[in-house]
Amino acid sequence: MIFRNSIRLLLTNFSTVWKVLVYYLICFTVTIGVCYLLAEPIVQKLTQANIFEDAIAIINNIFSSNPTTTAYTASELLSKAWTIIITNFQFKFNFIFLIIWLVFAFPYLLNLCQLAMGDLLYGYMTSQVKYSFSGRMIINLGRSAVFSLVRFVVMLAFNLVSIGLFVLSVSLAITGVISNILLALGVLTLLICFVAFKQTLFSCWMPALAVLGVNPFKALKRNFKAVFQNFFAVYSNFLLLCFLTVVVNLFCCVFTASISLIITLPLTVFAFSVFQMVTYFTSQGMRFYVYPDLFISPKHFEEQDKIKRIKNLL
Repeated sequence: MIFRNSIRLLLTNFSTVWKVLVYYLICFTVTIGVCYLLAEPIVQKLTQANIFEDAIAIINNIFSSNPTTTAYTASELLSKAWTIIITNFQFKFNFIFLIIWLVFAFPYLLNLCQLAMGDLLYGYMTSQVKYSFSGRMIINLGRSAVFSLVRFVVMLAFNLVSIGLFVLSVSLAITGVISNILLALGVLTLLICFVAFKQTLFSCWMPALAVLGVNPFKALKRNFKAVFQNFFAVYSNFLLLCFLTVVVNLFCCVFTASISLIITLPLTVFAFSVFQMVTYFTSQGMRFYVYPDLFISPKHFEEQDKIKRIKNLL
């Protein structure tokens, strides 16, 4: 039921995907500009030291040369590049700021739109009101800033584990050995299950914030109460969503030369927000719209309505 209602609501509010796309393009543009300003002098110096030429040579010979020799050569090259960066104060400052921006500031900016999406969906689900995305962004900017910061800290350990599993699967797959490729698929499956677990565990956090208007810590407490009412049913829905997300994005990446990722990535982000809102509404037994003419009402509300109609007849 959660999955079906989420798909319905996603299709009804598909226009929001384009708004999320515009916001993400702005974030990417700002990030590219910052990265260029910080990395350009470093790249010039590394180019003069033939670091990139040597790296390309290592990549070209990765399958033909001895793995131990390749690993040693790559290690020596990384050590040489690191020495160039660390011995120059400007390069060191630029490198540290670049890492901070990519690891913290960039994800932080992307997450600022989470509460705005929740507000848009809340308005439609309760009364079919369609708010302005930019308007919701401005109104919720202060709350979004706090929520994005708290969310980053709380989910840091989960995200590090996810990144570690992803790097492990890629490093196994690029070896070209059949046994390692199969092992990489196993690690990828584990990664999907883990991401589904993370999404399930925090699935009602943003909706509680959007619906109740409380602070992020109270919303997190309400989140756990809502999620554990029917944890495994919610987990199965998010597991299916995560699997479909990986399949769709990989398919688009391979068969469209990654061009369609421009659409599928914001679509993925909005889809998860829709699933979170539907999960919260369902767990709380709340009525909501998924189509203009389709109103989802929990069974206990339907029973109450029947009793009221019978009383009116009597």
